[in-house]
Amino acid sequence: MKLYVLRHGETEGNVQGIMSGHRESYLTENGREEARKVRDLIQDKHIDMIIASPLIRTKETAEIVSNGSIPIIYDDRLKSRNHGEFAGMKRDSVNLKDYWNYKINKQYEKAESARDIYHRAEDILKDVKKEYSNKTVLLVTHSGICRMIYYYFHGIPEDGDMLSGYKAVTGRLEEYDL
Repeated sequence: MKLYVLRHGETEGNVQGIMSGHRESYLTENGREEARKVRDLIQDKHIDMIIASPLIRTKETAEIVSNGSIPIIYDDRLKSRNHGEFAGMKRDSVNLKDYWNYKINKQYEKAESARDIYHRAEDILKDVKKEYSNKTVLLVTHSGICRMIYYYFHGIPEDGDMLSGYKAVTGRLEEYDL
């Protein structure tokens, strides 16, 4: 089956360098324009359905991309990484190298671990493959889930570093065979 993955459009939090996680952050006008460009890009891809995170930034992105012509369902497993105690902090104030290392798998008081988010992404991919094997599906999600999906298909680096080898870009459409 063909699987497309899209990180939501640019948000206010992205512009400010904030770790939003489960906190709501709204699309900027640039983010809406990114979603409109993806809508135009997928016209010939014959997408049967969109599965999206229920957070506002992904819902709005999915609605723009769908343009009312592709059914959308929402799944909590596509939510951003729960940043717990780091939510709302500037990205440059957190040791992201350890935060995104599968091997280190640092445990935090409230934040979701790297392995937990990886297994959450793995879980939804297995379900999508099982339930929609004859469909072309677009997942609209967040940078952390995009990162985990990338490593699901390309393998986790031996050193566990899931930060250096992949960069999720707002409004970028990725394609996989599931």
